[in-house]
Amino acid sequence: MIKVLLHRVAVKPFDFTDWDEGRKRLKELGWEIPQTEREVRAQASVDVGTVVEIGPTAFDGFTKEVPIKVGDVVSYVKNAGKLVKNPVKDNEEVVVLNDEDLIAVITKE
Repeated sequence: MIKVLLHRVAVKPFDFTDWDEGRKRLKELGWEIPQTEREVRAQASVDVGTVVEIGPTAFDGFTKEVPIKVGDVVSYVKNAGKLVKNPVKDNEEVVVLNDEDLIAVITKE
């Protein structure tokens, strides 16, 4: 288990090398990305992933309530944060970000 500290958020990035799986997940959320967008996304300045952990002081001073929850799909600044491997969970990779590196929550509505 990875427990993030302070104002950090852990996000499991979507694996767009497995394009069909990533595309399927976004389609479930109501987003349709044509396959021609794959190369464009590789050069984009944002990444997409699922929130897996939220630090205890995330968003303090920004809002009264934490605007995200574990399981939310979010976009975040590409190349932000640090990639961490969880040795207890088959070296699952998560990106540990500062709360301010999150850009948006992606929802069906």
